[in-house]
Amino acid sequence: MEPAAMKLKPAFTLIEVVLAMSVSAIVMLGCCLMMFDLMTTAERLERGWSLKSHADGVERFLRASFNTSLLLYPSRINDVQAQNASKTLAIAELPESVSSDYGVVFAVNGQHPLFLSPTKFSPAKICWLNLDDDGLSIIWRHANPEDKNSDAAVYKTKISPFVKQIGYLYQDESGWREEDELDTSGLNTSGTEGNSNMPSYIKLYFSRGDEKLERIISLSGMMDPVLQ
Repeated sequence: MEPAAMKLKPAFTLIEVVLAMSVSAIVMLGCCLMMFDLMTTAERLERGWSLKSHADGVERFLRASFNTSLLLYPSRINDVQAQNASKTLAIAELPESVSSDYGVVFAVNGQHPLFLSPTKFSPAKICWLNLDDDGLSIIWRHANPEDKNSDAAVYKTKISPFVKQIGYLYQDESGWREEDELDTSGLNTSGTEGNSNMPSYIKLYFSRGDEKLERIISLSGMMDPVLQ
């Protein structure tokens, strides 16, 4: 008997296999590029909203702190250069242990989670706004020393690593001007000898990569809260 003839199953040719693999590779490459673009776009949007939300939070915190400030202990602040009309904020020298620079001074007269010290001594605190290489921070101390016959301990609380510059907005006869540093020239608003001029606003410059934002905060304490 003759052996039964073998039945051959249909199959792809080598050319068809190579063509199919090439098309699949092109489709996969297109999908990968699309996913990469989507991820990049989502990351940029997230970073943008994150910085905006961060700047909004810093602005709200400082506005609330300035609006509720009441300098009950001006004699315990070194070298006060100026105060606003409502006597709630001042320009004064930072504690000697930190720097010889000047900063905006305000008071916190209640408990706040940002201002925690090992002693939890007193709710009344004196605070200085400070900008250095690490960003925006608050230098603060208790209004009264933790221990008798000693100086109050000085603490530092970081507020934002993205604040790269503070602008100080002054108003005089010629209009508005912005300074990179506080005016401690010893001239008051009338141009005569006396305390330095108190800025009306501070402008915070936020920066992260290509993203840049600005926030303006009043120091007058006399504006309508809706406008502040």
